[in-house]
Amino acid sequence: MNLDNIQWLTLFSLVACLLVIYVTERNRAKWEEESLGLGKGGVALLGQWIGLYAFLASSQVSYQYGIIGMVGYSAAGIVSFLFVYLWIGKEKKRRVQSPQLLTILYRLEGTLVALMAGKMILHLVYEVNTLLSIGLVTVFFWLILLIRFNKPNRTSFVIVILSMASTVLLPTLVYLKVSVPTVYSGVKFLATDMLRLDSPTSWVLTAALLIRFTSHSLVNPHIRTIYRQIKETRRGLSFSLAPLIWAFLPLSIGTLSFVAKAEAVWPVFADEVSILIVSHFGGQLGIVLFTVTLILILLVTMARYLSEGTEAAQATDLLTRALIILVSAFVALLFPHLTILDTMLVFALIWAAVAPAVLWGRELNGISALVTAAIGLGTGIYYTIHASLALGIIIDFAVSFSIMGLLSIFMKREKGGFWLE
Repeated sequence: MNLDNIQWLTLFSLVACLLVIYVTERNRAKWEEESLGLGKGGVALLGQWIGLYAFLASSQVSYQYGIIGMVGYSAAGIVSFLFVYLWIGKEKKRRVQSPQLLTILYRLEGTLVALMAGKMILHLVYEVNTLLSIGLVTVFFWLILLIRFNKPNRTSFVIVILSMASTVLLPTLVYLKVSVPTVYSGVKFLATDMLRLDSPTSWVLTAALLIRFTSHSLVNPHIRTIYRQIKETRRGLSFSLAPLIWAFLPLSIGTLSFVAKAEAVWPVFADEVSILIVSHFGGQLGIVLFTVTLILILLVTMARYLSEGTEAAQATDLLTRALIILVSAFVALLFPHLTILDTMLVFALIWAAVAPAVLWGRELNGISALVTAAIGLGTGIYYTIHASLALGIIIDFAVSFSIMGLLSIFMKREKGGFWLE
């Protein structure tokens, strides 16, 4: 592998993609005012759902939990996205405004995952040591914050095209060097546990991922904006097709973990498995395609997290966003063994506790929702300590949802009427 060629090809490809984004987006109207049809609506949704998680966490789930983890990750995403569509439809025209603390936590999770991904790319592809990688990515994020992009992200089309190309080409390039029969034989000999269907841990994780995807989408403010933008006659089809298209990505990238087990490629951290396999077997084209895709998603994600909102809001919130970057860097330094899947599940404890408040919030005051979320979160942490993080997420959501539902029914009775919507 010629590192110089890869560096130059990556730089050239990244600049070309950024130029395409600039040319295609500079004359667009303000994005909240656009009316989206089936194609644009599906692309907008995919732009929200395709992220660093789909490339890095999906392969980690497959690597650690086998075929159930790979299929369960995709199935959980499909079901949760369809549920969110149905629920937003029930909300009608009510606008849900997330509390400031939830917005900060939402940005913190995204920033931390982006920082970990940037560190991983610099360390594995460009052989930069971990400490320097974290420092470089942190400074780069601060530069993005200081630039203050005033327009929301509208680069979904380029991201979707690159992601779908990666979905098809990366496994193809890998399996051209490592045949499918070789992988199957290697897995049966070295990692038979990946083919088991009776692992309770894997099924529990699938349920936890279902809750995580649902909760995370409910607290994502852009999903409701896109829902309102899509034409009503195309809305249902857009929300039905987009999850199915999205599911091919984690399924495709997840297969790379089977190559890792069959070829005895042991990553230091499980979330590095997809990058390692592409580096070993994908050739220069695979490495460049994967690296450019991840970097572009990272850039777009951070531009959205750090620059969204009005210009006045950006100015007043500048210190908060800078502190989010700093906190993310400290977390990455203090917990060097933290993986992207770990980050997803830890924050899922919070989202599982607050999601019922989003579902039932219009009938309850803020104190009731806060107390319910605190009880659910406390219960989830207890089961996380004494059992597992995935089980803690499930118990967390179940407790919060039950309490919130009972309080909602009680308040309806107090108002003199009992009905189910």
